[in-house]
Amino acid sequence: MLSTIVVQTCEALTFIKQTVGSHFSSQSTAFVDRVFERVGELFEGKYPGYQPSDTSYHDFTHTCAATVAVARIVDGHLRSGKHPTLTHRDIELMVVASFLHDSGFIKEIGDDGGTGAKYTLTHVARSGEFAAKFLDEFDVTTDEVRLVQLAIECTGIQVDIDSLPFNDDRERFIGCVVGTGDMLGQMAAPDYPEKLDRLYSEFEEAASYPEAEGSGIDTYTSVNDLMARTRGFYKHYVQRMLETQWGGVYQALEHHFEGGENVYFQSIDANLDRIDQMLQST
Repeated sequence: MLSTIVVQTCEALTFIKQTVGSHFSSQSTAFVDRVFERVGELFEGKYPGYQPSDTSYHDFTHTCAATVAVARIVDGHLRSGKHPTLTHRDIELMVVASFLHDSGFIKEIGDDGGTGAKYTLTHVARSGEFAAKFLDEFDVTTDEVRLVQLAIECTGIQVDIDSLPFNDDRERFIGCVVGTGDMLGQMAAPDYPEKLDRLYSEFEEAASYPEAEGSGIDTYTSVNDLMARTRGFYKHYVQRMLETQWGGVYQALEHHFEGGENVYFQSIDANLDRIDQMLQST
C-alpha cells in the first residue's frame, strides 16, 4: 500500500481495488472496473450526449484524487474496527459517488455557452441528477441511487449534513467520507498551489451568471486574492467542516498511514506554506 498521497490518474483504479480488496478479497471488482471505465469516457467526451470535460481545475485527475482519499479513509476505518460496520457494497457506493461528484460540471451536447465552470454553484445538484441517469445501466437499486445522491450532496460547499435525510449512522458516515475525501484530495494535491489560477478562472466565469448573486464566489478579485485567502479558508471553513459537518471521519487515516500520521494534513500544510512563498515572490 502506498505511503504517500501521490497516485497518478492511471494508477488510481489499481490502488482503489487493492485497498478495498485487502478487506474483501473474495468480492468481484467488476462494478468498480466498469464505473471507472464509464466515468473516464464521460470526461473524455465518449459518453453519449455529453461533451468532453472542459473545466481545467475540476478534471478527472481531481476526481481520481478524491476517490483515492475516500479509499484511504475507508481502509483506515475498517482497520480501526470502529462503528459503523461497512459492507463491500457500501464501499462500492462510496466509490461511485466520489467518481461522479463533479460530473455536473460536464456539459451536454448542444450546450455551447461558456465552459462547465458556469455550473460551479449548481454542479452538485446536477451531479446527483446525472448519477441517477448514469447508474441506470448498472444493477443498482433505487435506494442505492438515493444513497449515492446523498453522498454527492455531502460534497457541496454549503452542505448542512443534519438536514440531509440519512436513514441511519451508516448512511451518514458514507456521506461524510465522500465529502471529506473530496476536500482532502483537493487541498493536499501536490500541484494544488499551481492550479489555483485555474480555480480562480472557474470562479470568475461562474460569477458572471445570475446564480452567483449572494453566493460570495464573486468576491475574489484576482488569483492572488484567492491565494491570499486560502489559508483562512482552510483554517476557518475546512477544519470546521472536517470536525463537525463531516463528523471527524478523517481520523481514520491514522490507521491507514504508517506511524499514525495524517499525510494529507502534512501535505496541506506544505501547500499553504508554498502558497505564501508564491505570494511573497509576486
